[in-house]
Amino acid sequence: MKMKKEYLILVAVIVLLSLYLVFHNSDRTQYQLPVIPEIVKKNISKIELSTSRESIVLSKQDDAWTVGPEGYPADDKKINSMLDVIDDLTLTDLVSESKSYVRYELDEEKKIHVKAYEGGDILIGFYIGKTAPSFRHTFIRLEGDPRVFYARDSFKGTFDQTVDNLRDKKVLSFDKTEIQALTIIKGETALVLAKRQVPVTAAVNEAEKEAAPPESELVWQNSDGEKIEVSKINRLLSTLSSLSCDSYLDGVKKEDLKEALYSVTLKGAIDYSLSIFPKTGKDANEYPAVSSQNNTVFALSVSRSDNFMSILDEEKK
Repeated sequence: MKMKKEYLILVAVIVLLSLYLVFHNSDRTQYQLPVIPEIVKKNISKIELSTSRESIVLSKQDDAWTVGPEGYPADDKKINSMLDVIDDLTLTDLVSESKSYVRYELDEEKKIHVKAYEGGDILIGFYIGKTAPSFRHTFIRLEGDPRVFYARDSFKGTFDQTVDNLRDKKVLSFDKTEIQALTIIKGETALVLAKRQVPVTAAVNEAEKEAAPPESELVWQNSDGEKIEVSKINRLLSTLSSLSCDSYLDGVKKEDLKEALYSVTLKGAIDYSLSIFPKTGKDANEYPAVSSQNNTVFALSVSRSDNFMSILDEEKK
């Protein structure tokens, strides 16, 4: 009888614990995560970013994104990263209902306000705070909802931008294999190089004779017909074929620039050119420059510029 009584007590305890766990957990999860509207990435035509520092408008025109009222070409890679976040925005958990935002960097000073539009219609608006301690989530708020949520992934850095950061910094771009000739002018000296087919040197041993080498080979030569080390040419072309500037000098006009310190013209399907001008101050750490593919004066760091401007120095005469 005593054993039966103990058994019943044990069953009762188990039932009570089970009920406690069920109701305790349900109390903790008695909320529904907001439904994020379904967004088609390709339909987004405008993004607004607002912080306590500035407001930035990104607009899509004929499938090309621009930034700012000046309509500067925008960095496609950075824009696509933003579009991916907006398209795949996912809330994973409720964090706070207290309306205390400082600890999440969702206060007026720190938050980033994001709005995405399709035409004149707003698709979604939300506020971005800091990255969560897990580094796999970001604290956010939705427009019209005072609660703080975890959003999947860490993406604050994607939207924490300035106009200058979002501008397309590519100032020269071409397929280096199309280049057939180039002219470099540095100071009072000039170097003209061309890619030419030349006879191959005769074989010097029996094994090479049996290999039946081609009759000619493609080489780079200077104007005197002297062969130029191809690794130097490739190094220069690799640098120039995908050249990005460090920043833009919007207050400087092309006509303000005097004699170029270094200029290079490359002949391919079309002509490409880059001109670098003397530093504007004794302690300046960048050169003003212009290219055939950009209408704005831009800046190139001294260290980077000096590196490629000296590649063919020993070839000049």
